[in-house]
Amino acid sequence: MEIRFKSSECNGRELVKCFNKDFETSYLSETEYCECKQSGLGTVKEIHLNKAFVLFQSHTIKKLENHTIQVAQNFPVFLLQIVIDGEVTFSFNENTCTEFNLNKNMYNLFYIPASKNLYKYPNHKKSILNIYFTAPFLECKMGNCFLKNSKKYQQAKQENKLCSFFNKGLVLNSQLRTIVNDFLNCSYSGVIKQSYLESKLTELLLIAVVSGDSEPVINGLRKEERENLIRIENYIQTHLKEELSIKKLSELAGFNTSKFKTAFKQVYGIPVFKYITALRIEKAMQLISEHDHTIAQASYEVGYKNPQHFTVAFKKKLGYLPSQLIK
Repeated sequence: MEIRFKSSECNGRELVKCFNKDFETSYLSETEYCECKQSGLGTVKEIHLNKAFVLFQSHTIKKLENHTIQVAQNFPVFLLQIVIDGEVTFSFNENTCTEFNLNKNMYNLFYIPASKNLYKYPNHKKSILNIYFTAPFLECKMGNCFLKNSKKYQQAKQENKLCSFFNKGLVLNSQLRTIVNDFLNCSYSGVIKQSYLESKLTELLLIAVVSGDSEPVINGLRKEERENLIRIENYIQTHLKEELSIKKLSELAGFNTSKFKTAFKQVYGIPVFKYITALRIEKAMQLISEHDHTIAQASYEVGYKNPQHFTVAFKKKLGYLPSQLIK
């Protein structure tokens, strides 16, 4: 099994990766390196786990023209592609008639037969996670029914064509983003790190696929509306200390209040206020347990003017008092 990555930068530098069948390996392999340092492209991280190969690209390009990477593999693969920042356009067999585009905070799952494909990055900045695996890995995690019941996949496999499981892609919600951050920033080492990364990869795959099954309405929103919801979700995460009213968020998103509440719940799975409360409690927990904040300090930092109101919300959601974090 072989995958070739050929970049348009660095004088057409080619990276060739060879694997055992189905990416099988008995140990964790990690490589991190600077790619085209002279042109400011940044870093690439490779992680080879049993049954999966992960390629994380974090680049800032000095030049404004498109950066392209040609990827050729001599065996069929599944690709879970997650765009944390930037944008990517994926052309199957380098045919622009079969282009797929993913923007910031979006993801998709592809089935790709043995082929030569082109990835274009129009933005000067990108942060993209590519996870490659084969059918046995997916069947091991999801069971046989997922692929057997997918008419898209069965037809694509029979006709040797690309299959996009989630049409134009889905929103990378806060739950998935947290798992991605945990995966990329693991501080363990040795066997513990290998086990941790494998468990996080399984969690990421399962939640991404299950979220995809439960979010068909997202394709009923226009691209601009989808992007506005992503922007507002980012705004919420960075402004938890402020008062976040439905009226204010709706205006920022360009929706009326009714449509905003409905669209937010369809995309993120819960009402906006419950989402905000969950984020505030999660951040407060980190401030208390990892940064030695008092309950009053933490509650203030996440937008609660009265620590007692924070304590009530915390107990209601988690079933115990925040004081137990200190103990």
